[in-house]
Amino acid sequence: MSSRFRSFPFLSSILLGCLVVRLVGSGLSAWGVAALVVAAVWFAFDLIRWLLPAPSQRTLHPPRPAKDSGVTQDPLGEPLVSLVFFLSEASRADESSIRRCVSHALKVRFPVDDPASDTFVMPFSPPEARKNEAHIRHFMVRVPDGLFAVLVSDRPYIENPKEFAKSSIRDKRLRHAVEKHVAWISVDLMDAAGDLESNREAYRTIGKILAAMAGPDCLAIYCPELQRCNEFDPGLIEALCGEHPLSLFEEPTFEPVIEIADNHPKMAAAVREAVNRWPEFVAAYEVSNTLQRERFIVKAEFREGRKSEFMWVSVKDIRDGEVTGILMNDPHELLEVHRGAQVTFALDRLNDWIYPGRDGSHIGGFTLDVLADDEE
Repeated sequence: MSSRFRSFPFLSSILLGCLVVRLVGSGLSAWGVAALVVAAVWFAFDLIRWLLPAPSQRTLHPPRPAKDSGVTQDPLGEPLVSLVFFLSEASRADESSIRRCVSHALKVRFPVDDPASDTFVMPFSPPEARKNEAHIRHFMVRVPDGLFAVLVSDRPYIENPKEFAKSSIRDKRLRHAVEKHVAWISVDLMDAAGDLESNREAYRTIGKILAAMAGPDCLAIYCPELQRCNEFDPGLIEALCGEHPLSLFEEPTFEPVIEIADNHPKMAAAVREAVNRWPEFVAAYEVSNTLQRERFIVKAEFREGRKSEFMWVSVKDIRDGEVTGILMNDPHELLEVHRGAQVTFALDRLNDWIYPGRDGSHIGGFTLDVLADDEE
């Protein structure tokens, strides 16, 4: 027997066996029948606890943000079939609310008054829980799709989230989400079969349950097995409830916001090249057709007080030293503009530009080349 499982519940099984033998041999009184029922329930509960992985196997791994989000640290850890919400405040989830969420997500009925039911939600407190995991509330969920656990904690998922995020996450949006989280809630697979298809099915169930628990307190979503993290947005719920919930980690939820020092020599040179070659962009734009112009984009600085962000704009008009277009990014901190808004900026805010070449390649993107080099 692997050390990750507890000792078999011999005491309850022996008591249950003795009562069954007595029932078959000479029968039981009313009190004996009652004792048999209690012993059966005791054995069933002990058996379920015996099958649960020991809590010491659940290692809390620091998250690695989603692809292309600029992480500089790659933590290691054992795969865990689980999805986690990082929360801005402690969750009030309890047995009743979790039962409602699971019932809504999976269309499952939970007969509360039937101890023999194959479906249930119940709290449990593993006796081997380490002292530093005492803040985690455990709920066992048995549904036709398998045995799962909902874990609720009123502490950050990683130690010193601000320090970790500052040193490891380049994307300013995601870094802010990880820094702000103070609690978490997860849905874990407990009776893992270990094969790929079973895990895929489990993630579909986990995604639906977690989606039913989503709220305004959700900052980010993390997958321990992939060690990838993404900002949470209500638009992700559709993917969570879909056939491939892990696809939401393939790309960042929002366009990454990468901070570069003002005195970065390569970046300064890239911006100068973009400004000096601006007439080249204008000339190509003027001879392009309507369909081609949709792929002419520029990056500019937008300011509100002391705050500023560099965002991409799809060009609609160039005249009198100004560019007008449609904003392609959602700002991280600015409040007066949003993606899809029409904006106009002066050329002294120009930072970069891109347009399609005749052979299908792009021309421009000077700052993007610097960011790509900086990632390596």
